[in-house]
Amino acid sequence: MRPARLPSLGVLVILLSAWPQARAAERVFQTWHPWQMDSVLVAWALTQVPRREPLVFESIVRGAPISPERAIDTPDSPYRRTGQRTAFEEAVRQVGVTHPCVPRLRDAVRVIELAAWRKPEFPVVEAFEARLLRVIPNQPMRGGLEAALAEVERYCGEAK
Repeated sequence: MRPARLPSLGVLVILLSAWPQARAAERVFQTWHPWQMDSVLVAWALTQVPRREPLVFESIVRGAPISPERAIDTPDSPYRRTGQRTAFEEAVRQVGVTHPCVPRLRDAVRVIELAAWRKPEFPVVEAFEARLLRVIPNQPMRGGLEAALAEVERYCGEAK
């Protein structure tokens, strides 16, 4: 029996050069169209956790199947509204987001998602929601959430 043959140097170089791309595969999260305030804030929370792979956010036709590990704010998602928390609060709790803006965002999403009739009492929150609604993608699509995430950052910056 002959000993196993080692790969040539050229083969090793090709394999090693492909290795970083394999590790940098993107992580896709999906929600049903249209994006809601709560689901946008979940996406923002997910961007606050250091990851090796880039995140891609996608909205798809309402009711289309989404695997639970990719889902945001759908019935099978780990990041969904419960009787006690918004989807944003669930995401913050599960992924351990400690950003200083979390309390401000939590208060805003609770007014918008859980007590919409009280929005006029919170003009800053109402203005934030209006700005966010202007930049949320208006059709199912891959990507397109960058402007909404920037708006969340702007809202966080206003608190300083």
